[in-house]
Amino acid sequence: MSASLPRDAEPLRLTIVMPVFEDFAAANLVCKALDAALAELDGVQTRVLLLDDGSPSGLHGWSPFTLARLERIDVLRLRRNLGHQRAIAVGLCHLTDEGATDAVIVMDADGEDRPDDVPRLIAEHSRTRDVMLFAERRKRMEGATFQLGYLAYRTLHRVLTGIPVRVGNFSLLPAQALPRLVCMSELWNHYAGAALRSRFPQRRVPLDRGSRVLGRSQMGGIIPLVMHGIAGIATFHDLVATRILVASIGLVALLTAALMTVVGIRFGTTLAIPGWATYAAGTLLVLAIQVLTIAFSLVLSLISGRTGASFIPCREYGAFMGPIETMAERGRTSAP
Repeated sequence: MSASLPRDAEPLRLTIVMPVFEDFAAANLVCKALDAALAELDGVQTRVLLLDDGSPSGLHGWSPFTLARLERIDVLRLRRNLGHQRAIAVGLCHLTDEGATDAVIVMDADGEDRPDDVPRLIAEHSRTRDVMLFAERRKRMEGATFQLGYLAYRTLHRVLTGIPVRVGNFSLLPAQALPRLVCMSELWNHYAGAALRSRFPQRRVPLDRGSRVLGRSQMGGIIPLVMHGIAGIATFHDLVATRILVASIGLVALLTAALMTVVGIRFGTTLAIPGWATYAAGTLLVLAIQVLTIAFSLVLSLISGRTGASFIPCREYGAFMGPIETMAERGRTSAP
């Protein structure tokens, strides 16, 4: 899809951020596809910032190539493996402090976020420059097991938070959204959740999800996926705790009513079977105590979360920053 900015507009300085862990061969293909996808896009100066998330084998798999449309490709080496969400947080903090970009696109480096969709996001941004744009998935390419698990996660997320899950990392952020995001502690654990909690204006762009261009996912199986889902729910920890607390109070009220009904049947009627009332009352009392314990723990966690010190990404990210290397620049090619 071809898109251009108005002729009288200043060139849009765009940075594409992609976390990479042991997947530079796939990232190389994605960068080449981006260079081709942006070939007909006028009025945009695009730079790619790859976030090397502590890959043990370094840049193995990267093949130098000549840039036709991209301005340059840089690699920011992190000092240790943080996970792709925290790698994104470090990249956004660095770009905020650098102050040399007008918009940021966050995407995966494996091809599942399709390079051909980037011009679509840029075209949408040219019409509404003060809005976060998130890709809303219409079609996914994963297998049945993954999709079943993803459905279970979406259901649990909706029950615990009241918020439907529709988006992932693939998004475009205007530069004015960055200072707000990077001072949110939630960004350190879940980028999309932090963006939603920021209350910055957002809009969804319907896009299909692509397939990996090479190899297998580096997420490492079901455990990292579950951890990622838990991080997404934990982003709304205060909301989750409050909803569970309200539900616990309601459940205690129901258990109390049931206990009073048992007592009334035992002493007010002749319907009770010998021993039944004692057993039923004891069970209800134990359940009520357990629910009250959970509710009390949630109250303490809410108080602790409100009063405790938070990890602020823009304040702490520098400890994880390593060197920045230029992999390729228009007019010349650099070997890794």
